[in-house]
Amino acid sequence: MTKYIDLLREHQQKEAGDGKTISSDNIIEELSPTSETAPETQDNPYSIKSSSDQDEKNAEVVLLKEDEIAYKDEPLVLKHDDLLAEDEDLSVSTEHATKTTEIKMPPVTTADGFNISDWLFSLSQSLLSIFQSVQNEEKTQTSVIDNYIQQLLNQMISESGTLDALELEVSRNLTNICDTELSFNDLVQKSIMMMLYTIKVATQLKLEQKDIRQHTVAAMLHHIGMAMVPDNIRRKASKLTKDEVAIIREAPKLALDYLQTCDLDNDNDSLLLATAQANERYDGSGPSGLTGNEIAWSGRLIGLLSMFEALIHLRPYRPRLLPRDAIRELVNHHKKAFDPVLLKALIESISLYPVGTFIQLNTGEIGQVIAVHNKFPLRPIVHISMDKFGNSITERNIDLKQQPNLMIQKCMYEESIKNLA
Repeated sequence: MTKYIDLLREHQQKEAGDGKTISSDNIIEELSPTSETAPETQDNPYSIKSSSDQDEKNAEVVLLKEDEIAYKDEPLVLKHDDLLAEDEDLSVSTEHATKTTEIKMPPVTTADGFNISDWLFSLSQSLLSIFQSVQNEEKTQTSVIDNYIQQLLNQMISESGTLDALELEVSRNLTNICDTELSFNDLVQKSIMMMLYTIKVATQLKLEQKDIRQHTVAAMLHHIGMAMVPDNIRRKASKLTKDEVAIIREAPKLALDYLQTCDLDNDNDSLLLATAQANERYDGSGPSGLTGNEIAWSGRLIGLLSMFEALIHLRPYRPRLLPRDAIRELVNHHKKAFDPVLLKALIESISLYPVGTFIQLNTGEIGQVIAVHNKFPLRPIVHISMDKFGNSITERNIDLKQQPNLMIQKCMYEESIKNLA
């Protein structure tokens, strides 16, 4: 396990007031795969046998809006000022660091001419076109998305900072990525976020490039049936009626029927399986009651990531959780609903301070995380641009790994900066 688990354990010990946190003595054991594993297959390369206690259901997983969650409790949010230092013997000082390091922003255009902004905009327009075709019940070619993802994966091999640069670009332009059709903006945004996290988890699992591409495309398009749901229902801010919930629950079947008219090739098996089974749950609490390895590996992976994405997605009717808080929500309340191998991989692939989020230092200054050190996740590279009140200051980049007297006190999204005193 990574230090992320240790941080979760520490926070769970400190914030056990609601009596529902997982014991720090068994969290690693509970999140780790059992010693009895299923045979490795092409469809289920990392699957494990389901628990013998299949009658225990997770009643808190309730499908409302595609993969939204109805909470019986308020979501648990970590106290940001409780975060531990990467190295306990680092001395904390409120003075500015005197050491300077030349740090560059992740390149928008890579050395071989690949422009991330142009690529992301072009991808979003292709996704928009697909959702429009689905709404109109016109055939579409999903292979165009395969081509985009293959291009991205090739760039990740040749340029190590490609994914960080893409994540930063997404964080800065997410609300404007699809500006021609507001009605499908939410679906395009979800597809792009699913792309990022599927690549992260699949890379953590060391999947082959072909498998990463297939599962990423499946993650990006598994929810296309939502394009057939009327916009006033899909984007409704108030509670859905029973009839509206029934319409949304019909979306996966509509998507399957639609995809079977699109002349998909054999590489799209993951898409079909994810579309059919992403709402199933490892403990059998999904709509069809499938459990464990009865759910296709693609369905298990994308079901987990879809719920995670729902928690960190900005909605007009509720704030979004930080990725680490979404992880904690999954671990504390929905752990049994997901394959422990995949949940473990998600935890290990998510940085405590993800690229694109904002942090406040002990100096009071605020900046955006632009890169993360794999071996030092608590010491990211930050683009400082604001004082403690959110006012603009002279911009500079700092590498916290090289600045031991600077410490992170808060992590937040951009919309939270305006609430700082």
